[in-house]
Amino acid sequence: MEEKKVKNKLKQLKYQHLKKIYSKKLSITPENCKYNKEIRLPNRSKLNVCGFNFEETYEVDLCYKSEHASDCNAFCVRKTKEELGTQFNADVKDEQIRATLFKDINTIYWLYPDLVLEDFPEKTRWYHAILKLFRINT
Repeated sequence: MEEKKVKNKLKQLKYQHLKKIYSKKLSITPENCKYNKEIRLPNRSKLNVCGFNFEETYEVDLCYKSEHASDCNAFCVRKTKEELGTQFNADVKDEQIRATLFKDINTIYWLYPDLVLEDFPEKTRWYHAILKLFRINT
């Protein structure tokens, strides 16, 4: 397979994985809130509580349903889009993590070990359109 096609396929796979990660980790759900804490009870069941202002009030609220998170004024995602992108790039570069989480990407790297591809998120179509508009060659 031509290297350009392989790189393009790899870009597509990375984009699809990153899109899934963004969708999952940036949605307004209790497990994505940085104030949400999981408490294990003696009977081994789990209970999710909101720890916002806990240091000041020593009070917690139950927070285990999506409705709780969407109605909460204190909701704040655990990681930003940029942090998730940075973590994704690090995970793709780590062979063990890539082999576990991103098997399709790992297969391409296995078949083409010398393949180098820049990190995501890459320069967008807007960036390339502006370069084209001003006739700037890269």
